[in-house]
Order: sequence, then C-alpha cells, then structure tokens
Amino acid sequence: MRVARRIRLSSELASAFRDELERIVFFNPAQSSVTAHLVASVHRFGAPSIVEEQDRLRFRVSALGMLQTLYALDETDGEPRLVGVAMFMRDGPATIAVLHLALHEDYTAHGKWAASAVVGRLLGAIRGAALRTHGIRTLRIPYPHEIEIALRD
Repeated sequence: MRVARRIRLSSELASAFRDELERIVFFNPAQSSVTAHLVASVHRFGAPSIVEEQDRLRFRVSALGMLQTLYALDETDGEPRLVGVAMFMRDGPATIAVLHLALHEDYTAHGKWAASAVVGRLLGAIRGAALRTHGIRTLRIPYPHEIEIALRD
C-alpha cells in the first residue's frame, strides 16, 4: 500500500531548489506530450527565465516581466522535494492565464505518485486566488487542450 503524499503549495521557493526547478521546467522528460503548447506560449510571451531575488526563485518572461508562480513540494519524507510548478498571470482585465505547468515525472498522470493530484492542487489554488481577485471572470489553461473556465457569470 502506498502512503498518501503530503503536498504543500507555496508561492515562494528557496534558491537551494534551483537545480531541480531547472530540471523540471527546462529538461523535463514528460514535456514532449505538450511541445506544441509550450512553443506557442514561448512565441506569445517569451521563454521563461529563472530570477533569484533575496534567496528566492521566481520566473519572468520577456513580454510580461515577473510572473506569479506556485510551487508544489512533497513533504512526506521530511525533506521537501519540489514536484510541481505553475506559472500564471493576469491576461487582460477579466482573465487569469496559466502560462506553464511542469511536474516531476513521478507526479504526472502516469507516475508512481499520480494519485497525489499535483496538477489539480495547483490549478485549484490558482482558481481560488482568481475567485478572490476583483474582476476576474475566467481561468484559461493552455494544455493539454486550451480550455477556459468561467468563474463568474
């Protein structure tokens, strides 16, 4: 029997996680399934780059500047392990757009910890933030197939 994973979401990530963050976002073996969407996002907004500020890591893209970022950390085994990243931004007056999602391969739909539902947790937290943000009516998620979720009438 597998132990339920203890996943914590955070808007901050210590610079000590830089190598794993780079691996998950830029060298992820699972990203081939969403290559077309990644390329489209890079053409529209620019390639994300990691910025270190005050011992914390953030992302920026050339077209927009700094992005909102949410990190998923698995704390089941004591030492936190970075397992997911979601980059998002306000795209116009009424929409929050998720620009990029990246997961450690063990936490994807086919990974050994798939039941942790890391993507669902990240998107749920972004949806919650969007609902608390004045004027936001839609959440746009780019892949695997672009969808828009109406948050308000």
